[in-house]
Amino acid sequence: MGTGVFYKFSLLLFLCTSFLLVRSQPVTCPPNIDFEFGDFNGWECNAGTVSVATGGINVSQWNLSGQMDGRHTIIPASNKELDPYGLFPKSCPNGSGYSIQLGNDNNGSESEGISFTYLVPANATKFSLIYHYAIVLQNPGHAAEEQPRFRAKIFDVLTNQEINCVSFDFTASSNLPGFLPSPTLDQVVYKDWTPITVDLGAYAGREVRLEFISSDCTRNGHFGYAYVDVGSSCNGAIAGSYQCAGDNFVNLNAPYGFQSYSWYSDNTFSQVIGTSQSLLLDPTPPSGSVIPVIITPFPTFGCADTLYATISGAPKPVSHAGADRIVCSKDRTQLGKVSTSDDYLYTWTPASALNNPTLANPFIQVNLTAPTQFIVKTIDKITTCFSEDTVLITPIVVDTSSAIVGKLEYCPEDILNNQLTVLNTSSTVQWRLNNTVIPGATGLSFSPAKAGSYWGEIKQNGCIDTTRIYNIELSEMPKLNFSINRPTQCLNVPVDFLNTTTYSGNGLIYNWVFGDGTVSNDMSPTKVLTSIGNNSAKLIVTTPQGCKDSLQKIFYVMNDCGVLMPSAFTPNRDGVNDIIRPNLSGVKALKRFAVYNRNGQIVFTTTKENEGWDGTYNGVNLETAVFVWVVEYTTSDDKSHLQKGIFTLIR
Repeated sequence: MGTGVFYKFSLLLFLCTSFLLVRSQPVTCPPNIDFEFGDFNGWECNAGTVSVATGGINVSQWNLSGQMDGRHTIIPASNKELDPYGLFPKSCPNGSGYSIQLGNDNNGSESEGISFTYLVPANATKFSLIYHYAIVLQNPGHAAEEQPRFRAKIFDVLTNQEINCVSFDFTASSNLPGFLPSPTLDQVVYKDWTPITVDLGAYAGREVRLEFISSDCTRNGHFGYAYVDVGSSCNGAIAGSYQCAGDNFVNLNAPYGFQSYSWYSDNTFSQVIGTSQSLLLDPTPPSGSVIPVIITPFPTFGCADTLYATISGAPKPVSHAGADRIVCSKDRTQLGKVSTSDDYLYTWTPASALNNPTLANPFIQVNLTAPTQFIVKTIDKITTCFSEDTVLITPIVVDTSSAIVGKLEYCPEDILNNQLTVLNTSSTVQWRLNNTVIPGATGLSFSPAKAGSYWGEIKQNGCIDTTRIYNIELSEMPKLNFSINRPTQCLNVPVDFLNTTTYSGNGLIYNWVFGDGTVSNDMSPTKVLTSIGNNSAKLIVTTPQGCKDSLQKIFYVMNDCGVLMPSAFTPNRDGVNDIIRPNLSGVKALKRFAVYNRNGQIVFTTTKENEGWDGTYNGVNLETAVFVWVVEYTTSDDKSHLQKGIFTLIR
């Protein structure tokens, strides 16, 4: 098939490869050519960018080597996702355990490649390579050399020549045959799984290289990626060609995904006996009979090939599920026995009750609550013969029910008053606090004395389980605080009580009690003071859990409001009367406080209400003298005032 040219392109290629050999020429698959290790061991991975080279050639430049997450990705068979553009399975439907994703649907002129070099066995007179792919394309309408592209090639390493019928080079265009429009995105077409086959028998004793490359468009706007899988069977037997001991039939299965199948009664090709992918022979032909099948791919997708099933007898493997047992439901119980061979596959049911249902000796998931019969099916990888065995596991479920009398959350000043009780009277109990054994706490009931996480370890019929965890907590208390603008207030003037309480939660309730007997439920109330002398304000805060705390502050209310200044001060740094500042009771806002010496020179000025003078000028202590003070301020009626006076600095 020649190179196609597409427009509006985004490439998504699923590639699924299987090796099939005649039984008379057994071979061994190279390790991990099928990705069944669940990784890229044995494969060469590269990543880089795609661009247009001199001469109008689309080329990939590799600048990164090794497997890269997001660009070389393992896809297990358990992945049931569908391709978002063609809605077909991402995991190759050939029954293998793993596929891989090559590239992604990001835009970025990216290119990814993988390759595997393999020596075809010298005795392989018949060696057939089969791979499947599905493609999704978006056509951006660029020049051909700028379009997204995918290449699937197999080379004869000695000559570096591509092998016919298996090498393809897809470049985006608008007329690829056999494609369907995407049901999810306009200007996208796709082709579902399609196989390619080629006979490599002529390359016995020579190296071949599998190479797959995906690349975005060179303009950085459209993507291409692939899914690749390689079959695990390289021994030459068509699935089902062995008559398993005790059976009188064989069910032959040709590779998946070809356009047509022609089964013949023998290698004379004189009589067609089936035209489906599978062929049931009942009774089984004599051992040694050869049943050929001609597999024909869809047009333009590879060459027709002939595979052979050689009928032979084979024993069934022995399955080991283990002896029926009674176990503790919380125990890590293991079934089966250790496998001593890699020739078998294992499937356990019910798989949902096991942590690893494809091993010979899986573990039961913890918390099995009812008697369960487990079945293991052991399958010979080569012959596909199988056997089954069962085991009945009966769990002992410890009754862990418990109860609490009392509450789980307390106020800090409360005394804990609750009781924890295990309801299972046929058990023994050990109570724990924060995972630590509480000495002597072995009764069915226990009363905690402090906050913490409590739970009981219960033993019954030789099995151990635990109660629920009881988290006994002390409620968070808010940090109470409030402020008033001055310690001295003016009679009959509104005063703001600013609540600055902090708390991490919500739902606090505020109650204010003032010295004159009045109350308020506001968060930050405003109050007119009507009583001269010492007064008080008490803030009481209640949490959503009902816990309370309070804070009280005392302040003085005076009748003669205005600016008051001391007549003298002694700035000798003894902590007493070292700073002089005006008392601004009844003042709404300070505009300026200034101090002048006897020469009218200003020695201090401020607009900050709580800032005062320390008796220095330019960092030098002034001597005893009389000074003039000036205060400008506004009252609650927003009127401006100015007051003056004198005071004495005493050294």
